[in-house]
Amino acid sequence: MTEQSFNLAKASIAGSPSNLRSNQDVVYVDVGSRKIDSLITRDGIPIGQHTIDPEILKRIIVDRPVVAFRIVNQSVPAGTPVPQGTTIDVLMARPGNLPLGVVTGVHLDLREQTVEQNFARFINPATRRVVARAAEGPLSGEDEQTIKRIFAENQVEVTEEPGKDVDAALETLRMLTTFGGS
Repeated sequence: MTEQSFNLAKASIAGSPSNLRSNQDVVYVDVGSRKIDSLITRDGIPIGQHTIDPEILKRIIVDRPVVAFRIVNQSVPAGTPVPQGTTIDVLMARPGNLPLGVVTGVHLDLREQTVEQNFARFINPATRRVVARAAEGPLSGEDEQTIKRIFAENQVEVTEEPGKDVDAALETLRMLTTFGGS
């Protein structure tokens, strides 16, 4: 697998809907034993392979932050097997700038706030475990209490009202774990 196709596979996995997302940071995808060359285009124009001068690159990157992008949408649903040579259009964004409401079903009181504003507030080892367990089945009473506690600690009320209930709070945590962090 070429580095380019591996990065595309990794990017595709990172942008998967939360119910299809792996609990692992990196998932290795077996694409067969023969070399696969990706044909990547931007606005219909092929992007060729370029040789980079590492010394010049080092001088530029030293004083600039690394900007991570996440796939927000793609023309083929994530996880769908496609024939070799299929064109997939992807929409990428800087995850920190994304409003939580870009994902439907998040807590209504947070939908206009960004991932950057909320990731550190809500995501911790306990909420990561809740999100992981929720991918495997219904929430336990203890997990619901963990969600309500973390939201209460951040002055966001979780009620029985649709859009402000435990399901919306969980979807907010899923969104943040998918698009937040590094």
